[in-house]
Amino acid sequence: MKKRIIALVAASLAIVACDSLNTTQKPLEPKVRVDASTTDDQKFSYMLGVQFGGPSFRNIAIQLGEYFDVDYLAQGVVDNAKALKDTNFKVQMPMDSMKVLDSRFAEVSAERTKLARPDSATEMSFKGDIMKLRAYVDSVMNTLPVKRPAVVTYGEVKLSGKSTDMQKYSYVMGTQLQTMFHGVEKQFDQDFDGDFFLQGVRDACMNVLDTNFAVQMSNDSIKAINDRYVAKIRELMQKKREELMKQQAEAAAAQDSTNAPKDSAKTAETKAPAEAAADKK
Repeated sequence: MKKRIIALVAASLAIVACDSLNTTQKPLEPKVRVDASTTDDQKFSYMLGVQFGGPSFRNIAIQLGEYFDVDYLAQGVVDNAKALKDTNFKVQMPMDSMKVLDSRFAEVSAERTKLARPDSATEMSFKGDIMKLRAYVDSVMNTLPVKRPAVVTYGEVKLSGKSTDMQKYSYVMGTQLQTMFHGVEKQFDQDFDGDFFLQGVRDACMNVLDTNFAVQMSNDSIKAINDRYVAKIRELMQKKREELMKQQAEAAAAQDSTNAPKDSAKTAETKAPAEAAADKK
């Protein structure tokens, strides 16, 4: 399921036309702010939220014809974080239900992609140029109708029998985004700030809905913090490699030390008969 969801959100980088956006959305105060007191780890968490959330939110609308519901997306992030820390806590969607949703929306995506494919004459004009074909499909996908997004409240939500398939799917994607965030934590061997990650996801989605809404970090700041942590992970990985090589060398040395007396004993055993024969002579 995860692979298919990621494929859906990564399939296109086209931007949905502005007339598809919800004009009734009210400004919302962020739950956390990026300011002078924000630590680098918090900025990095926020940056990950922006980078994970924005493309997913933008591209799924193109692929499926409707946006994720931001409140349900956020709830998936929150619940998955709880489930990772508390094995007694269960997310609101059982795995079987997730698979059914994944299958349904994969069909929707396939149908929309078919609508964007060129006719045979147009495709032949590309002469096998995959980049031209992809650009054509992306441009047509960008013109397909997209439902207006749900109003965002930043409130807690619960799935029920009345929840729409997109609300459920939004929740599932939220759990996947948080799983990706947790994967980064494991790479760095440390916990980052889940609240700032969630705010980054929310802000990135709001930026897609309203380009006048700015995320809380400039592109330059995002690049700077990204470069810093890329260098950090490279240094960490180098240390891990060096530590592994050290352990392997120590293990090899210990093995040699263990085998040495046995080799000496074997040498003594092989020499003994010869020496015995010499004594008899």
